[in-house]
Amino acid sequence: MRALYLGILMVSAVHAEVLDRIAVVVGTDVITETEVIEELRLDEFMAFQPLDLSPQQRREAASRMVDQQLIRQEMEVTQYHAPAPSEADAMLRTFRSQHFRTEAEYRAALEKYGISEDELKQHLLWQLTAIRFTDWRFGGIGPPAPEPSANREVPPGAPSPAKTPSSEQSAQSADQLAPNTGGANVDQQLDAWLKQARSTTKVAFKQEAFQ
Repeated sequence: MRALYLGILMVSAVHAEVLDRIAVVVGTDVITETEVIEELRLDEFMAFQPLDLSPQQRREAASRMVDQQLIRQEMEVTQYHAPAPSEADAMLRTFRSQHFRTEAEYRAALEKYGISEDELKQHLLWQLTAIRFTDWRFGGIGPPAPEPSANREVPPGAPSPAKTPSSEQSAQSADQLAPNTGGANVDQQLDAWLKQARSTTKVAFKQEAFQ
């Protein structure tokens, strides 16, 4: 009986490895094939494009995810505050009202693209986070999120809230990581920074995930 149980575990482990095999390595972080496919489904859903999970489309989605991972790493360095998850609820309501006439139509589209509402909500929240961060990081648009109150209680076992970087820390980070582009707009500065970040970060695509 134990041998049978162990055999089932081994089969399950092999199956999980196939489903979640590494697609890209970004520094010390990994992006799995499953994550790439989920990202592609969400992107095509939001762009109202036909569902296409071909190797070329997966590779393009993975390349976009590399840039996203570099931005996430920079957010960790600057200890940037992400928007509250509740903001994604408002974004989701707006998206639904603008693009779907009925609840049934919306649910059918989610099913067609193989995504859940929670995945869509997280995707919307990340888009909002990335836009706000890059505007703040490269354009100085809008103040950073306020520091959490010192009197705010933190539940036992909860991680400590990230601190908003001071102006001195932000300036130092920008001097180190963002090229001096003078009056260039945010998109140009972001593109230049991503190019530099890619040149100094080991990025490896695993070809077997894109066949």
